[in-house]
Order: sequence, then C-alpha cells, then structure tokens
Amino acid sequence: MAIQSEERRNCHDSALRCFGTAYIFECRAAPLRVALKLLAFSSLIGPLSIGSLVLAVGLSSKLIPWAIAIAAFLSVVQITLSLWSLVSHWQENLSYYLESKADNYRLADQFVGLGNNTIFPDNKWRTEFSVLEALGSNRTQLDLRNDITDEEKRMGMRAALREYQRSCASCHQVPRSLEALDCPTCGNFKKRRLKWLM
Repeated sequence: MAIQSEERRNCHDSALRCFGTAYIFECRAAPLRVALKLLAFSSLIGPLSIGSLVLAVGLSSKLIPWAIAIAAFLSVVQITLSLWSLVSHWQENLSYYLESKADNYRLADQFVGLGNNTIFPDNKWRTEFSVLEALGSNRTQLDLRNDITDEEKRMGMRAALREYQRSCASCHQVPRSLEALDCPTCGNFKKRRLKWLM
C-alpha cells in the first residue's frame, strides 16, 4: 500500500514535537551553564585577589584587613551558592538538558528527512518510521520525568512552528518570532531563566 499523506504528516508532526522539546531543554540549559561558570569563577577570584593584593602592597598595608573582610563575605556567599548548586543538582541537570537537546534535534532532523523522502519503497519507509517512532517515544518518556510544564510546551510549540513554517492549530498563524502571543497553543508563556536555578 502506498504511503499516505497522513503518514507523512504524522512524521512531520513527530519532528515538530522533537524540535519543541529540544528547544525547551536548550532554554533550560542556558542559565545553568552561565551559573556554573560564574560559580567556578567566584570560587577562585577571592583567594587570587587577596594573594595578588598582598604581593602588590605587602602584609602591612591598611587595605589588607578590609580586603580580607570583603573576601570572607564573598566566600560565605560563594559557599552558600555552591551548596545550593549541589542540592539542586545543577551539573546533572545541565548534562541531561544538553543530552536531550542534542537527541531531540537529531530526531527532528531524521523525522523531517524521512517525511520528505520519496525514494524509499513503502515497506522500507514504514519500517524506518517505526524505528524513529520507537526512539522518539523512548526519548519522550525520559524527558517527561523532568516535569515539562504546559507553559514550556507552548513555548516549544511556538519555536517548532516557527522553525518549520507551520501554522498554529489554534490561532492559525505561522509564528515569525519567539515572542509569546495570546494563544492557548503557541503563546501565553514567559521565559523564566532563573526558574532552572531553583
């Protein structure tokens, strides 16, 4: 039986889902990456600054007690943030988000490639689609453990619709930007970057 247009549409819909999920985890990863870099930087800047100051002005300078007091305060802040990053699993979360992002973008590309493929014989096309669907389903099950919110789903949908130049099922518009409009499917979201540091 020949490949039906509905089967190709399902393939492109799967690409849409994978791309949207990849975008969600890309947005989650960005603030964590910056926070971890700042944390690593802050752990070294205090001791190195004091050491440099001592070398520059000597131990007898009146600046040293002030510098030590400031460095001690910053160290308390840095230790608190380090403890929070361990409790909140920043490093593990970042690793997962980057892995999922890469996996979902790859799957989206493969779904699009297969959806546009007119060379494969019908049975080979369906076999390839079944394999991709199984991989996509497995990835989705893993991703759902990370509590993707409805707001994030709408954000991911908008990014995917924009990427593939498809119109939204609710507002019937093809997104030209990632700015959220008042739409129950591809809008009504805010990018809350600090949320993923909590």
